[in-house]
Amino acid sequence: PADGKMNKIKWILTWPLIFVLFCTIPNCSKPRWESYFMVTFILSTLWIALFSYFMVWMVTVIGYTLGIPDVIMGITFLAAGTSVPDCMASLIVARQGLGDMAVSNTIGSNVFDILVGLGIPWGLQTMAIDCGSTVKINSKGLVYSVALLLGSV
Repeated sequence: PADGKMNKIKWILTWPLIFVLFCTIPNCSKPRWESYFMVTFILSTLWIALFSYFMVWMVTVIGYTLGIPDVIMGITFLAAGTSVPDCMASLIVARQGLGDMAVSNTIGSNVFDILVGLGIPWGLQTMAIDCGSTVKINSKGLVYSVALLLGSV
């Protein structure tokens, strides 16, 4: 009985978000929308960007309120929050006997995050917003992390 109540509460809390996503992202698995796969990809990526912005903003506010530095909040909460879904997806496909897909998901999602998640905003900054400018990176470990990630690929 408790599970039923929790599922109802979860449904009530998530329904508005699911409804908005349903209305704005075409479902490519339906024959009517099969040819709109790129629209689905782009809209999904834009929604992820919006959710990420709000997630970082909320973590920054919470960290500031509790007196925790942004670096610590980013390493612990944001990194864990973005890695857990990838881990779950990798576990699911590994249990189905698709170990190569689990490894490619793990590495591929990080490569996508680095090359697209950082590349597009930096590219827009240097090509469209402030043409010819440079982007200053305020992280000592970023170059090492990117080199390690690309080396593992």
